[in-house]
Amino acid sequence: MALARNSVLNLMPTLTGVAVSIATVPFYLSIVGTERYGALLLALVLLGYFGQADFGLGRAITQRLSSMPDASAQDRAGVVWSALAGAAVISLIGGIVVYFVAEIFFRSFFDAEPALRGEVLSSVWLFALCVPVIMLTGVTSGALVGVERFGVVSIGTTIGNLLSLVLPLVVAGVHSVDFSWLLAASLAGRAIGLIPVVASMIAVFLRHQPVNPSRAQLRRLFSFGSWIMVTAIVGPLMTMADRVVIGAVLGAAAVVAYSVPVQIAARTVMFPMAIVQALFPRLASQDDAEAARLGKASVVLIGQLYGFIVIGLICLAAPLLRLWLGEGLDPRSILVGQITIIGVWVNALANVPYALIQARGNSRYTALLHVLELPVYGAMLYVFGVFFGLYGVALAFTLRVILDCAALFHKARFVDAGVMTRIAGPAVLIAAAMAAAPWMQDWLAGIIGASVLCSALLVITWFHMPEEARSWINQRIGR
Repeated sequence: MALARNSVLNLMPTLTGVAVSIATVPFYLSIVGTERYGALLLALVLLGYFGQADFGLGRAITQRLSSMPDASAQDRAGVVWSALAGAAVISLIGGIVVYFVAEIFFRSFFDAEPALRGEVLSSVWLFALCVPVIMLTGVTSGALVGVERFGVVSIGTTIGNLLSLVLPLVVAGVHSVDFSWLLAASLAGRAIGLIPVVASMIAVFLRHQPVNPSRAQLRRLFSFGSWIMVTAIVGPLMTMADRVVIGAVLGAAAVVAYSVPVQIAARTVMFPMAIVQALFPRLASQDDAEAARLGKASVVLIGQLYGFIVIGLICLAAPLLRLWLGEGLDPRSILVGQITIIGVWVNALANVPYALIQARGNSRYTALLHVLELPVYGAMLYVFGVFFGLYGVALAFTLRVILDCAALFHKARFVDAGVMTRIAGPAVLIAAAMAAAPWMQDWLAGIIGASVLCSALLVITWFHMPEEARSWINQRIGR
């Protein structure tokens, strides 16, 4: 099944990045030092954020190329050249803006010793140089994903993730720990990972084709991408809003108690998201009926498979967190994590209709939905936080994603008996895990509870599994 293979390919860069980032932390602390490593982390966070906000061109070119599978090579080259022209203009303007923003931020708001501050300020031009790398990454990767060339994108992204973390350590060990060298090495790692992606994009789309950017194509890409950009701006605001409210209402200690389990829950979403990313070009290339059928089958499968992880984390939350944090565990973190992981499961379901709606060309709906949700979510966080503390903030998050999921299901026409009855099984078992959680405070009780509920989910999944997935499993077993 191509979707299964593409999902695994999408997962590789994320898993590599997480593993390497964990493995390199002790070396950074010993070679570079805590403060300089913190400054580099801040730079990498900013680089990651701007990577999300490529003005929507990456998603736009994926949608455009996926929706024109029968187009001529010249027409497809025209789309790519148009996106590259738009990326060049954005890189120039964006680079100038990032330069001055970085200058102001690190000169006025960055708290560090004078020597390190001087190093960072002398490196702001490198932040500007990040913009063309990010834009080229978005356009080239988006173009290849549009024709389902996930393999080369996965390889290039994995190389970039690996080198952006390892090269600064090499430079620090053999040459200098100066911040400008560390940031330049990280950026060079990203650029090296981009080489196979760019080469493949040229071979697939631009070889033997004239340079023919089109104003009409560029307008169409920006029309779609501008709404993606709105989501890229609003999304992080909603992600940060809970911690901001906690800090203002409940204090700094509560931020830690909340953030630790939430970050664990958020990490697990990489698995369903890998499937959704593989789905997007397929949903854009099919007709409405086929896309709807694939979307419904996929949301059921994600709900069932991801349900095993969610049930396991709910049942084992208490012993896992105690093992990890020991005496430093805030008891509130356990219930916060259990409430949050339910919301993360619902959000995983919501990502399928979200992808379907955008794949069919309607990025405006998803953007406006998030814009409308932001003030409502902010109010929910404050009210629930004041009255119910940390648990209220976690509950506000879960309720917000339930409302978001309901709106997306309605828009994508997923609200039918075939979908809802198949999702009901995992939902009931997740609710049962939550109800039994107070009695699963040790390893034995947690393992028994998770085993019983996951066994029940396995039976439900087999009988309610989408037919395409069942056929694929039968074929593999038959071999």
